[in-house]
Amino acid sequence: MLGLSITAIGLRPFSECLNIFRQLQEPLNLDFLELAIGSNCSTDFDYSGIPLILHDSCLYQDGIRKRLNLLRPQSWNVYAEFAAKNDVRGLSLHPPRRNDCTLKELETALSRLEKVIKIPVYIEVMPTGDYWCSSIETLVNHPLLIDVSHILIWYGGDINSTRQACLNLLKSNQVGEIHLSHNQGQTDTHDLIPGDIWFNDLIEEWKQKYFVTFESLPMNFSEYERLDKRRRKLGVRN
Repeated sequence: MLGLSITAIGLRPFSECLNIFRQLQEPLNLDFLELAIGSNCSTDFDYSGIPLILHDSCLYQDGIRKRLNLLRPQSWNVYAEFAAKNDVRGLSLHPPRRNDCTLKELETALSRLEKVIKIPVYIEVMPTGDYWCSSIETLVNHPLLIDVSHILIWYGGDINSTRQACLNLLKSNQVGEIHLSHNQGQTDTHDLIPGDIWFNDLIEEWKQKYFVTFESLPMNFSEYERLDKRRRKLGVRN
């Protein structure tokens, strides 16, 4: 399945994000919407008819962001209740820092979360070494969310090394979800995706096997880019 993340189009009122999602459904062949950091994704909104993925601490209740902490089971309840009431196909989240838990504790928590929330759970590869899943050596034994731009940062912008690492991980059969965006190999800037990027020809194949999410938009849809980035490019201050 192929989806669009709120992160790609956010910092707008959620109703505007939903309108953008609907406008882009046909041209991008979108199957689902990923609720994510960027706009207020309220638990009270009517999401009927919209297949969803939840990404990290994305939900708001009574105007307050509800933090999802893998190491604090009490924080899972809002997400489990939301998943039970809506068409949620999966949940992905950031791993803890390596100082916060052992590998075994992390894997145990992921297994318990999946039992509580009753949907597939994916743990994201991270761009910096203080987190678990920030290198091949620190991956967990659990289904992964591969963020191609995070892996690009692993290799300092080396496209060939990034491509090979992503393809090797996909061959491992440990991947359930893929995030697509772009950067220059230094920070996770969520730049627009160039038309000639290495993974463009693989999206059709990947979406048959994985949840594939645009975390930033292809360049030819730049008018819908996340509002703060769009305004900077247009020279608009507020």
